[in-house]
Amino acid sequence: MTRSAGKNTLTVMALVLLSRVLGVVRDMVINQVFGQNQITDIYTAAFRIPDILQYLVAGGALATVFVPVFTEYWTTGKQRDAWKVFGTVMSIVACVALALVVVMEVLAAPLARFMNPGIGLPHQIKVSFWDAWRVLLHPENAPPSQQAAWTEIARLSRILLPAQWFFFAGGLMMGTLNARKRFLIPNLGPIAYNGMIILGGLTQVFVAPKLRSIDAMCWGALIGAILGPFLLQLWELKRSGAKFQFNFDTSHPGVRKVGKLMLPALLGLSLSQLGFWITGSFASGEGTLSALRNAYNLTQAPIGIFAQASAMVIFPTIAALAASGNMKEFRKEIHFGIRQILFLTLPASLLMAVLAEPIIAAIYFKGRFMEDAGGVFTTTNLLASATALRMYSLGTFAWSAQAVLARGFYAKQNSKTPVIITTSMVFLFTALCAVLPGIGGLGFRGLALALSIAGTLNMVIFYYTLQIYVGGLNLKGLLRAALKITLSALLASGVAGLFLRLFWHLPTEATKDSARFHGTGVFLLASVAALAVYIVACTLLRVPELGKVRDMFRRKSATSDVVVEETHSQTPQE
Repeated sequence: MTRSAGKNTLTVMALVLLSRVLGVVRDMVINQVFGQNQITDIYTAAFRIPDILQYLVAGGALATVFVPVFTEYWTTGKQRDAWKVFGTVMSIVACVALALVVVMEVLAAPLARFMNPGIGLPHQIKVSFWDAWRVLLHPENAPPSQQAAWTEIARLSRILLPAQWFFFAGGLMMGTLNARKRFLIPNLGPIAYNGMIILGGLTQVFVAPKLRSIDAMCWGALIGAILGPFLLQLWELKRSGAKFQFNFDTSHPGVRKVGKLMLPALLGLSLSQLGFWITGSFASGEGTLSALRNAYNLTQAPIGIFAQASAMVIFPTIAALAASGNMKEFRKEIHFGIRQILFLTLPASLLMAVLAEPIIAAIYFKGRFMEDAGGVFTTTNLLASATALRMYSLGTFAWSAQAVLARGFYAKQNSKTPVIITTSMVFLFTALCAVLPGIGGLGFRGLALALSIAGTLNMVIFYYTLQIYVGGLNLKGLLRAALKITLSALLASGVAGLFLRLFWHLPTEATKDSARFHGTGVFLLASVAALAVYIVACTLLRVPELGKVRDMFRRKSATSDVVVEETHSQTPQE
């Protein structure tokens, strides 16, 4: 990896970190103003209808299919063809997205019932696939609380659905900018999006504190989607000298190639994206869906900061290597990319599992001031979110590695293999969601555990299949590195567990005002100690990724394309 690539990775990580921090602040505002109850369940469920469009089109296809095709033309000096393909694909996507949004607006009410058969019920029950069909066909038989919840979900979904058009168009523009290795402005889009949702929540607190409505946050999401993911990308695209025209000429071979790859990419949508959408169909009981959302969003932070940021930078590189036929360097990039992600996310997975309770307390628990603003986040809510966080954290490293592995196939313009793997995992995950909650009293925690189990198996199958497909990814070297990283991470998490045992206690009525401060202190103290142990252990075990990450923080030298000595200067076996 070059120093310039390292700097790009660091830049994207910093921006994704800021976006994730704002995402946590967004969730804090939701919990502080409304608590963890039916109101927040409805708010979470309202995103599920528009989100499925975002996952299927923007996340599943545009970011994975278009970039390799665009890169192939761009790196071979055919910029005019690259922009022609972009203009045609953008025109088609804009029309298809508009049609999909209109259809979903019309179907919002029945979809709200079908996708949330257990919402509005005061207690947790086991929800089956047949329950979804029953409430879809005979909603009049449902309790009034459920009917009211479905009506509210549909209403809020209709506010949120138009935002998907801006995500679709913006996602394609962002992919084009990333293919040209322009990462700064594109990654400001999610920051603007989360910022507007937070602004909507603060409006609820300071402008209309007595109005128990979550509408302002939905309107904030719509405005944020227009400003960040769309207008900001369009401005950067124009500023960078893009030359394209909107047209519907599908005769160009590049357009046909994108169309050929698109359907498998849609079907091969990452289970990590579909996971929470499927989970919501099995969740029941007041506050359950909100607890799962709180935990799930926290586990997305290390995945976004480390895995998606690294994958975003590596994707144009491996796409260009695949286009030029340089498979030796292609395999090296994938191999070292996975090692780097494991180095960053394995300790994060274990630390989040060990420190789940103080993390939840630090982020979501209320002090006296915010209790006056709205709902209540109780110790029971804390335990529910913390146990879900532990289960989700177990699979964080696996989903992180899968982010690079999947792009290995897409860089080679192979979208069929991910379809086969991911589709089988979707069926497995759905079966686990139906079975695990009833085993050993797991309840809703089984839904989180199901995603971790499916994610780990998904990663193993992706790696094994990609290794065969590209002619080897140095499994021996990866296992050796993973063993050293795992030992170091276990030592670090053991130290964190010791601090937890010595200093952490659950909030009580007498200590609830200091619960957030206490959770923050325990988390920071344990994390710093664990990080120090992890660095020392990696140094003693000679884990080369430690030097690589350290090198990313060094000032860029005049010879910015010098090869990093501790990574690609090694032979693959080392």
